[in-house]
Amino acid sequence: MRQAEEIIARRLAPASPPHDGKQTPYRGHPVFVAQHATGTCCRGCLEKWHGIARGAALTDEEQAHVMAALERWLRR
Repeated sequence: MRQAEEIIARRLAPASPPHDGKQTPYRGHPVFVAQHATGTCCRGCLEKWHGIARGAALTDEEQAHVMAALERWLRR
């Protein structure tokens, strides 16, 4: 989960992540697979599936929401 926190902070939390929509590979790390499975792979999916709007950096609460979704999926 520590690695997941780092990935989310670097690749998803910024207001305008570099390469948004293409920044999360489909394989290579369990967190990447979990992100696609939970709709937390890019800001577009966060908006569509979780109601978290694009254009602003993720708040601590929003990052916690993403982490909880990832942890639930990974534990199953």
